[in-house]
Amino acid sequence: MRLPSSAGDETAAQPFSIVVICTGNQIRSPVVEGFVRDFTSDSPVVVSSAGVLGGKGAGAPPVAVEAASKWGVDLSAHRSQSLADVSLAEADVILGFERQHVACAVVDGGAPSERTFTLPELVGLLELVAPHETDDPRARARTAVAQADELRSGVLSAQPVGEIDDPMGRRARDVRETVDVLRELSRGLVEGLFGRRL
Repeated sequence: MRLPSSAGDETAAQPFSIVVICTGNQIRSPVVEGFVRDFTSDSPVVVSSAGVLGGKGAGAPPVAVEAASKWGVDLSAHRSQSLADVSLAEADVILGFERQHVACAVVDGGAPSERTFTLPELVGLLELVAPHETDDPRARARTAVAQADELRSGVLSAQPVGEIDDPMGRRARDVRETVDVLRELSRGLVEGLFGRRL
């Protein structure tokens, strides 16, 4: 279990870092990146996103841009990047949407397995943990992630891992519904990590 660093440790003073990964970094991961950034705009949190495919520089599809803008998140300037463009080894938590994203993050991106989850998986686990209360949201979130890993490695190890399908190439309605689901999961993530009501 990775315990939060002491207050005097340089790591403890670093922002809590979240990296979100999907297949092409065009819909799911940039949408969650945008929502989490919006929900944590007044907190010491940094969020980035990437795709497991090698493509780079693609924008979010117009229907995703429109669906996110309904919630006040602007994806118009987003450009995709790959795992090679982000650092996963030191991230506080790495989130995918399918089990293959988690596997790629760990195997190809060097992400620590104890801090890598699917988004639905982590949100569900966070509902079950009781991290210590502290004035430092970073320490609280780091403790919550460590406790979530302990839970999934222990009594919940046989539970299925939640996944979110890729809406790319599907109907506009499917994309909009996925964006709405991702907003709720992003809200649950921030509430579970930082103990704040949104």
